[in-house]
Amino acid sequence: MNMQDLELIFFSPTKTTLATVEAIAQGMGLGEPIKTDLTFPVENAPLPSPSQGVAIVGVPVYAGRVPQLAAQRLRDRVQGNGRPAILVTVYGNRHYEDALLELGDLAKELGFIPVAGGTFIGEHSFSSPELPVAQGRPHDNDLKAARDFGRQVAEKLANLTSLDTMDPLHLPGNRPYRDGVTPAPIAPETDVNLCILCGECARVCPPQIITVDDTVITDVSASGCIRCSACIKACPTHARAWKVPKIHEIQVFLHTKHAQPKQPEMFF
Repeated sequence: MNMQDLELIFFSPTKTTLATVEAIAQGMGLGEPIKTDLTFPVENAPLPSPSQGVAIVGVPVYAGRVPQLAAQRLRDRVQGNGRPAILVTVYGNRHYEDALLELGDLAKELGFIPVAGGTFIGEHSFSSPELPVAQGRPHDNDLKAARDFGRQVAEKLANLTSLDTMDPLHLPGNRPYRDGVTPAPIAPETDVNLCILCGECARVCPPQIITVDDTVITDVSASGCIRCSACIKACPTHARAWKVPKIHEIQVFLHTKHAQPKQPEMFF
């Protein structure tokens, strides 16, 4: 079947999902892919999705689910057009739970034909130097596993004469899906003594709720923070941090109870 065109579709606030889908694309060996970055809003109408080729669709896992903002932007900006899709979720070493199944359902809703799924590990959004969780992942072995996964999927597709002859893809998870992130008016805070007003936090914020002028203002009035911690990880002076007691409890829990490294899983 035609695999000349490859589209990477990703939502990746802290770049771990991006690194993973890029490695899968490298393993497929199809040349330079089209990249559709859903991490940030777009000012203009999105370009039409390709009508042929293959897509890799990657999202992080938040509380065992596809992030609501990622799902919204997929629906708003992506069409499957009957293309085969490789589904990828990247989680922070706790568990992916219903996220891969949910992504598969969403892909079918958009007109894709899921042909393979993979769960990979990336540094947790709440990981910190004091309480690391999957720190530095995806590491070299993770990316090698991603490339191997891409190679296997490419071989599988190359041997297909039609998607109609392929066995249905079964993905782990449950319906109805588990509850995801509970909305709350919280967000990382800024240490004014460390902040240099560079604006990097605002630039990397997926919902664009941070403004920087003579101070940093984070608008949480509409529970807009998705708790991705991109602003924390991007801050060059470490001025952004979580100061919410409940988040600290979660960080301690993850650090103590989920320290054993998980490994990627693939489904064909």
